[in-house]
Amino acid sequence: MAVYQDKAKERISRGLRKFRGIVDRARAANANESDTRMIVSSVIADLLGWDPFTNLTGEYRIKGTYADFCLKNDGEYLAVIEVKAIGTKLSTKHVYQAVTYAANEGIDWVILTNGDDWNLYRVVFGKPITQDIVFEVSLSDDEMKPKAKSDLLYLLSAEAQRKNELQGYYDKKAALCGFSVAKVLLGVPMLTKLRSEMRSSTGYRLGLDELATILVEDVFRPEVQGGETARLIKKAAAAKNG
Repeated sequence: MAVYQDKAKERISRGLRKFRGIVDRARAANANESDTRMIVSSVIADLLGWDPFTNLTGEYRIKGTYADFCLKNDGEYLAVIEVKAIGTKLSTKHVYQAVTYAANEGIDWVILTNGDDWNLYRVVFGKPITQDIVFEVSLSDDEMKPKAKSDLLYLLSAEAQRKNELQGYYDKKAALCGFSVAKVLLGVPMLTKLRSEMRSSTGYRLGLDELATILVEDVFRPEVQGGETARLIKKAAAAKNG
């Protein structure tokens, strides 16, 4: 690991102890959204190493409305930052609002925070536009280890952008998720190869739809089964004996 990466993570680790107390006091005082924005801007500067005067744009206008902040890197907008009051429980409604802001500007990343909880999303520009949750970190969470918090928050740091580590983390996570593996396994090329292997070992020639069903019902974990998996099963069935 490069020296600058170590230093950034050390800075974040130290800052987490400081900001834990700040968010606890703010929550006890029922801090409003304006006060919470001050906490967020301090986290962006003190923990994450961004210059608040160069890299942070407040009240960014987007199609007649305003995002709380936009984070800039090398003159380009990196992320929309949507802030809610520290006592607010972040919800899907807030996610939709923030993702809509980002999508309207063609910005890939969304940070939704109440000063304590920091949720990062990757905008998926499809039809319809959706989002992937990348990580969730709570500064006051006693269950997540401090190192795990530091490693994740580091991805939002100025230093991590030197080698585009945030995108690299997202790409790796997306490639290794159950959905991606399921998509490959349920594709016709893989099912065809598996059918050939099964015939060699058992002497029985299964249909592609039969193989797909066995994989989903008997092999795959339930959490990787969704609407897309069902579509792939139908596709495999259509290619039966293909």
